[in-house]
Amino acid sequence: MRVGLIGLGAIGRGVLRLLRSDDEVELVGALVANLDKSRDPGAPAVCGSLAELLDKRPEVIVELAGHAALRCYGPPVLRAGVDLIVISVGALADPGVERAITEAARAGGGRVLVASGAIGALDAIASAAVCGGLKRVTHTTRKPARALLEPAEAALLTEPRELFRGSAREGALRFPESINVAAAVSLAGIGLDRTEVCVIADPTVHRNSHEVVAQGDFGDLRFEIHNIPSDDNPRTGRLVAMSIVHALRRRHARLVVG
Repeated sequence: MRVGLIGLGAIGRGVLRLLRSDDEVELVGALVANLDKSRDPGAPAVCGSLAELLDKRPEVIVELAGHAALRCYGPPVLRAGVDLIVISVGALADPGVERAITEAARAGGGRVLVASGAIGALDAIASAAVCGGLKRVTHTTRKPARALLEPAEAALLTEPRELFRGSAREGALRFPESINVAAAVSLAGIGLDRTEVCVIADPTVHRNSHEVVAQGDFGDLRFEIHNIPSDDNPRTGRLVAMSIVHALRRRHARLVVG
């Protein structure tokens, strides 16, 4: 499988490490902002433009570079007929971005896959939403203060502080690098406007945690995860890179669960 990357930061480096021994995936190139930056051994060829990356004929491109990158590059990737795996799903909280992505996918025939990232239970939530069976979803994100606040402000915090409570749409736009998972949960379930989100900066914790509670005709669901942050970026859990590799492997798997 020929794979291209948009972005080669902390998550991208994690993906590279996980794929080093995978003979089924060939990383053909990575679109980066700085061509002169030194790269890890074994990194794919870097590209200065999307056209250059598309010239390498990837079957699928993985977006790893944030909301602005998805807004800019997502539609042309899809119009070119290339499938797109996205991690910065919170960008779809902007109706204009969501419309551009879906229209481009329709026009080019490509598919958009939202990687699970740092969260789980998306399959159960999506199943519970069938035929309107999902009634309420709340998502609480709790992270170390340094992951959500400026260093000086984080150093002064002595107890948990609620930074936001409201819809997932507003939360995803206010915290674009921190709660993409809330957007993923929302799109799997009852939508960005009905899903309730709470964001907490907590100086007493060392892991990024997410708690999702769902209620509906199916019963009740409670999912909780405590992610170990990436060594390179405290805002990102190690699980995010793993979820990208899982999404890639599902494309050619003969047996798919969930």
